[in-house]
Amino acid sequence: MIVAFVDIDYFFAQVEEILNPSLRGKPVVVCVYSGRSLDSGAVATANYVARKLGVKAGMPIVKAKEVAPQAIYLPMRRELYEEVSRRVMSILRRVSARVEVASVDEAYIDLTEVVEDFNEGVKVGRELKEVIKTETELSVTVGLSINKVFAKVAAESVKPGGFKAVGPNEVERLIEELDVKDIPGVGPVIAERLQKLGVRKLTDVRSAVRFVLSKAIGRAKTEYLLALAENRYFPPVEEKVRKTSGRYLTLTSNTRDFDEIVTVLRRSVEEAYRKTEGLPTRVAVVAIMEDLDVVSRERSLEHGLTQDSAFEIAKELLKEVLRDDQRKLRRVGVRLGKFVKPGGLDKFLNLQRD
Repeated sequence: MIVAFVDIDYFFAQVEEILNPSLRGKPVVVCVYSGRSLDSGAVATANYVARKLGVKAGMPIVKAKEVAPQAIYLPMRRELYEEVSRRVMSILRRVSARVEVASVDEAYIDLTEVVEDFNEGVKVGRELKEVIKTETELSVTVGLSINKVFAKVAAESVKPGGFKAVGPNEVERLIEELDVKDIPGVGPVIAERLQKLGVRKLTDVRSAVRFVLSKAIGRAKTEYLLALAENRYFPPVEEKVRKTSGRYLTLTSNTRDFDEIVTVLRRSVEEAYRKTEGLPTRVAVVAIMEDLDVVSRERSLEHGLTQDSAFEIAKELLKEVLRDDQRKLRRVGVRLGKFVKPGGLDKFLNLQRD
């Protein structure tokens, strides 16, 4: 396989810099504001100038402003970023029919049937960077290797704006040098457990006792690491079908007022549907209570649901939450799941007519 991994550098903040060039060179922080107070919410992303000051994704805005009061704080413009993302993904699909969109700013491209050999893949990867820059002004980092994981690892090592290829002849050295904590899918908890077993490099997995590994990190994760360590990990690059789509919003104040909550719930449904490709057959309402406890109710049907139908069901589920729990709500949202193709709507309409 010849796989390229494309990562749009500090995506949200970079889009803002492109639209407003006066921001370049300054610390820029894009935030998700909850609306409860002037600075309530969290950091979505920050450019590298802001990151050097200590601003990190997920950090409360209040904390970020303590760390970097001189930074420029901007509200997230989700629809804008998604539109720019679609433009980038369309460029990737001109190169190969096999594109796997991992997130709004990351994607894998299978070049195996596009190029003659790995060297040509390197050329295509470099050209891809330039095409994206020319057509969108966006800086991207590209990694190239023999599977998705090694391609991503290569890209991570040269961010931002870099290009790195790890060819077939270099993979063994990568396996020997790669720290387990730097492997995609290995979080801090798993990494700590592996290190306690003496597994610090990917190559260490080969000599570890499989039973002991499975007991410590689970069978699936063990098989994943073994496949990587033994250079037999070659999952296909394929467009993923979204299994769930959700959106949660913060209420202006803690409340049990149905009319106030349902207005926010409608927005949650609308925004969740924007991210779907198909019709959900399952709807769940998720309520975060005033003490941060989470309460949910869900309903499944045999047919796909239009947005209006899902909203009506969501309202009924919200009534159940308010009936069964006397606490005030802090946040409310919807989670959609078990999608079917839009053609499922025909069945729904037929059922309605019957």
